[in-house]
Amino acid sequence: MTYPVIEFDQPAGTFYLTAMPAAEIIRISRANPRIFNPETLTSEGGVQREPSRKRVKSISEYAASSDAAFPTAVMLAIESGDCILQDGQISVEGSGVADIVDGQHRILGLKEISPTQNFILPVIFILDATQEEKALLFATINGTQTKVPASLIYDLYGVSESRSPARTCHEIARSMNGMPESPWHRRLKMLGRKSIAGSTESLSQGTFIKFLMPLVSANPAKDADLLKNGKKPGIYPQCVFNEYFRDEQDSVILKVLLNTFNGARKVWPAEWNDPNGFVLTKTLGFSGIMRALPELVKDGRKRGELSEEYFSKVFIRVKEIMDAVHKTLASGQFSASASGEAEFRDLILSAAMN
Repeated sequence: MTYPVIEFDQPAGTFYLTAMPAAEIIRISRANPRIFNPETLTSEGGVQREPSRKRVKSISEYAASSDAAFPTAVMLAIESGDCILQDGQISVEGSGVADIVDGQHRILGLKEISPTQNFILPVIFILDATQEEKALLFATINGTQTKVPASLIYDLYGVSESRSPARTCHEIARSMNGMPESPWHRRLKMLGRKSIAGSTESLSQGTFIKFLMPLVSANPAKDADLLKNGKKPGIYPQCVFNEYFRDEQDSVILKVLLNTFNGARKVWPAEWNDPNGFVLTKTLGFSGIMRALPELVKDGRKRGELSEEYFSKVFIRVKEIMDAVHKTLASGQFSASASGEAEFRDLILSAAMN
């Protein structure tokens, strides 16, 4: 069948809007979830998250109700060779030829009810999109509008061919997780969940990047756009890693982070290796260190060193301060809220300034 389309242009590209029966959308579409391979320590697959069975069931139950409505468009990416687009009409003959960019759960939910032909859904097609374009569309749509795991959003920026703060932070997180000499080796949940049940992965990729990004750029979206258009990113003196990022010295950022956390692991080896009993490698411990890091880096620069030894000396003093008041990094010793992160940060800053 053929369907009338409206063509419209936006900065990201040319799009084609139509309306199709749900059964037809189900026939022509395919989902390609992104997965993390624990053997190669790399992400593979398409741009979609793993579907939530709970959400699919909820949508199917809603779709079966008498007042169900799905007025927002699903987005499909298709190759021009798999469709016929002419005279303001589009037709798709093959099955499973269109990648779902947005709307996976709606499509899967509708697939579970019968008859699906009761639903006519708006559809937006994008033709001949690269994997990078599909990833950035998904990341932009879902990163700003829908609750999608931050780890997946950041991981998709790794597909981008152009330099950006998000891509730099993703590559640093990937390196920290993949390098055997890294204290975070196989410790990050790269797509926001453990790759293997019972693993020591205790911190999500999203959390890692959430606290790293502000040290790189004060306006990541603007910097990404500037770089994509061949311009220099912004200058943000308040971001301690911004100068390294601007000079394309991402390896320096990685080295400082390796020194920082190797220093922490050296001082607290038992705590580092027991994420169930201690907070050091969980969000609280990581965020406390990252919140203190700007001042530590400034202090280290003044001293002319940002070595592992420098950070170890700071953490030794933190441990001495904590020992004096009989405080440890055991779970429950710090508040699980932001006040616990701030308390640990202040301990580190106090030690650094003495």
